[in-house]
Amino acid sequence: MLPWALSMEAYLTAIKKSLDYLTGGDFPIEEINKFATNVVVAKYATDEFFLHAGETSRKICFVADGLFRLFYTDMAGKDYTKNFKSAGQFMASQASLLLRVPSKLNIQALENSTVVCFDYDNVLQLAEHSFRWQHLLRKTAEADYLEKEKRESDLLFYDAKERYLNFKNEHPGWEERIQQRFIASYLGISPETLSRIRKNLQPIDKCQ
Repeated sequence: MLPWALSMEAYLTAIKKSLDYLTGGDFPIEEINKFATNVVVAKYATDEFFLHAGETSRKICFVADGLFRLFYTDMAGKDYTKNFKSAGQFMASQASLLLRVPSKLNIQALENSTVVCFDYDNVLQLAEHSFRWQHLLRKTAEADYLEKEKRESDLLFYDAKERYLNFKNEHPGWEERIQQRFIASYLGISPETLSRIRKNLQPIDKCQ
């Protein structure tokens, strides 16, 4: 985890590490420094919203520390968890960014968190003159598509127990940081079903 008091250079270095992984290469720190003067480091307390549905956002944020939930709320007030974002990941309302419309997505901190935010329009300007930024946007779109397809296929082809075990395997440590009802919402099951699955998976105590 990155402490709140890190220098901007340290935050940008952390961003570079994630961009290297995303692009499969060495994304030059010099390119990242081109928008360094416009980034904002912000801190969110537990339960504080980064974005409310109905707001239009032009920001992409890098999660330097903490954990966020991305979710929709229907007309009856029921929540549907779309995803979680933790340290080292980027988050945004993609529809709001691409279409310049109010977001239907809520983004809320699940614990005290730190983000580094930058303006999407600045990235688009860089991409107009740089193959590296064009490549980055393409790889980002590909990663988002693959993540969406995987989530859809998991809901179709795996039962509730398999989805839960996959979640634990892919995101070790998250279960201890996220409320059970949010995990259940993400898995597409009820909290009661998740509780039953977890209970059935617990080792039987043979000591009498």
